[in-house]
Amino acid sequence: MSAVVTLRPYTPRYAGATLRRIAQFWGFHAGLVNAQEQADSAAEDLALWTGEDHFLYVIFEDGADAGFLHLVRTGPLVMELADLFVDEERRGRGVATAAIALAEQAARRTPGVQAMTVAAAPRNTAALRLYRRLGYDSLCLVTLRKEFGPNPRDKRCEFLGLSFCI
Repeated sequence: MSAVVTLRPYTPRYAGATLRRIAQFWGFHAGLVNAQEQADSAAEDLALWTGEDHFLYVIFEDGADAGFLHLVRTGPLVMELADLFVDEERRGRGVATAAIALAEQAARRTPGVQAMTVAAAPRNTAALRLYRRLGYDSLCLVTLRKEFGPNPRDKRCEFLGLSFCI
């Protein structure tokens, strides 16, 4: 029997667990490049993610709080799946897949929205594989980054005949 995954709109009732998960989320991303410093405070992110044109959901698996999903309206036609986090012990069981399907349904119900985008760090291959498997197969934007100090990225990829660090 498969788990039942639901999304509930964020309320302050879930603040403690959500703040902890936001810190874990940024810690994971910092770990992709072996960075020691943490991102801005989780409380600042939570305030932003609950503002205008943002939709923060708590993910539940079989009634238990399991993660978060953050959507952002990026224009009149597009909703972005901006952030997704599932607790480590619940990964690999289809929770993220089900949560994304529910987010897509919510985006489709939003007047004017015709597409959903998602951004993933190139080194986050698990996320890239998941999004590709779920039908995210069109490149619409490419974000380039310039480091102002030493570049900790030790992997390279080729894209349109150009070489980039990832």
